[in-house]
Amino acid sequence: MTTESKVFTQKALIVASFLLSGYGTLFLFLFSHFGKHYRTPFTGFFIVTDIYWLVTMLLQVFFIVKVFFDKTVAAENKAAISEIVGPHFAINNALHFLWCYFFHKEKFALAELVLVINLLNLLALYFTHRTVAIKNVSDWLTVHFPVTALPLSWTMYAIFWNGACLFHSHNKSLLARILANVLVWEFLVVPLAILVFYQDWSIGLSTSLLMLGLGFGQLFTKVVALQWLFAFIIAAVNFVVSVVIMFGSGLRTVNREEQAPLLS
Repeated sequence: MTTESKVFTQKALIVASFLLSGYGTLFLFLFSHFGKHYRTPFTGFFIVTDIYWLVTMLLQVFFIVKVFFDKTVAAENKAAISEIVGPHFAINNALHFLWCYFFHKEKFALAELVLVINLLNLLALYFTHRTVAIKNVSDWLTVHFPVTALPLSWTMYAIFWNGACLFHSHNKSLLARILANVLVWEFLVVPLAILVFYQDWSIGLSTSLLMLGLGFGQLFTKVVALQWLFAFIIAAVNFVVSVVIMFGSGLRTVNREEQAPLLS
């Protein structure tokens, strides 16, 4: 396979997988998860969930535009994005579609398996290729944020939500709610660890939004409970610490002439 055909194939997979993921998100997930089987201690407020995914998809469009049309990005940088990030992006989108399908069909065991596989895919992207190390704020917002951070935060959250659906935790069992009250703190521990070790405020901010949605979702579901209170506390702490790290981080805007490679 020639270099040009290889690049074309990579770009085709990027676009096709994005369209597939968009279809699954819009037609199989966002407007079809309101039944009793989806109501658990990890079910968020649907409006916040919709906002999260609309922002994710919009930023992913910007990512695709950068790969295809942005003439300010050097050719070698575009090739690096397509070759290194592209496969993980395509795999994430394909697996997200499968999750939407199985979640829609209430096949929660298969959906959980898909989420775990996708988590491994996204962790490989995060720790192997280190998109978080991108310094240019524009590149960081259009590559790391939509391709790595937002999908990773969502996948970690979805594992708990889908898992609660799998084990029929529908706000009826006291034991299940107590367990959820403990497990929800994972959404504080993991983002704070990433903030401390990698200075990555994108995970903190995206998780903060998801926890805000969880707080409202649980408040409207069961007022006399701890889950919504814990979710709001986690959202607030993640947001404040993320903003502090964001303003203290090394993100900067670079001139075109000194444009560094996006990825190593």
